[in-house]
Amino acid sequence: MNLTAAQQTRIAAIAYEVRIRAPMALATSFGSTVDGPSGGYAVPVDAAEAILMPATGALLPLCREVPITRGNSIELPLDTATPYGSDGVIAAWEGEGGELPQRKPKLDMDRFQLKKLVALVPVTDELLDDSAALAAWLPLALQTAVTLKVNDSIVNGPGVARPLGIRNSDALITVDKEGGQAAGSIVEANISHMLDRSLSPMDSVWLANPSAYSKIIMLGTWDGATRTLAGLPVVTTDSCAAPGTPGDLILADMRYYVAATKTPQLNGSMHLWFDRDITAFKLVFRMDGMPALSAPVTPPNASATKSHFVTTAVRA
Repeated sequence: MNLTAAQQTRIAAIAYEVRIRAPMALATSFGSTVDGPSGGYAVPVDAAEAILMPATGALLPLCREVPITRGNSIELPLDTATPYGSDGVIAAWEGEGGELPQRKPKLDMDRFQLKKLVALVPVTDELLDDSAALAAWLPLALQTAVTLKVNDSIVNGPGVARPLGIRNSDALITVDKEGGQAAGSIVEANISHMLDRSLSPMDSVWLANPSAYSKIIMLGTWDGATRTLAGLPVVTTDSCAAPGTPGDLILADMRYYVAATKTPQLNGSMHLWFDRDITAFKLVFRMDGMPALSAPVTPPNASATKSHFVTTAVRA
């Protein structure tokens, strides 16, 4: 087929738009290219802001979050001593004029290496034409995908290629089940013993598998008016283990789960599926995390070790 000079000029102009103009625009603005007729669509501002808002059931906002502004890692000194131990920073009573004891911190240097979590969302151009629909759907889709993965890593992460989760940490305490306890059950004694092994029970929350919720509300320490168990909030998450297994109910002081994070990056491109009239949006979130303590500790006047994270053994 022979093309006229005008047609050849038009094709060259389109090629220039695809190869040159759109990528340059993508490099200067998150989630947008140039206007639709010129080769791209912009992510609505309210959608981009909503994605960064805490999603319902998200565990990350409960953690001790350490933002990383440069690079992909950070080393944090974590205090491994306790004020009631024999080393680290402790206080002591001394007589007047006596030589004051000198103490030095006992710190471990933990390296947080960011791991990358990606959500790739294809959106039809028809949906993009309706900005209200996109603003309502896209943030929810990305929030759901990212929240589920982040929650799972905080609870179950192996510590290799993903954060170290509570259940795989040596800091987790697992208390024994009750004698004759029914399979899959949660009883008042479980709650009492978990509270007894917590370092900071009044600042903790209950992380619970949604299927365990129906068992929790039958306990005498459940308060339906405040939706608390033994006076503490209950957060349901699918990341908790199945009922009857360790981790179906965790007493956690989430302030002692340290999460190093970097600001999420949202980008959009109409080139990946250009022939299908589909624009791709990609959300990249990088984080690492671990419990602050590497092992349980024994406070004074305590007959057993305690931790910021406690669960109950198998009830099978």
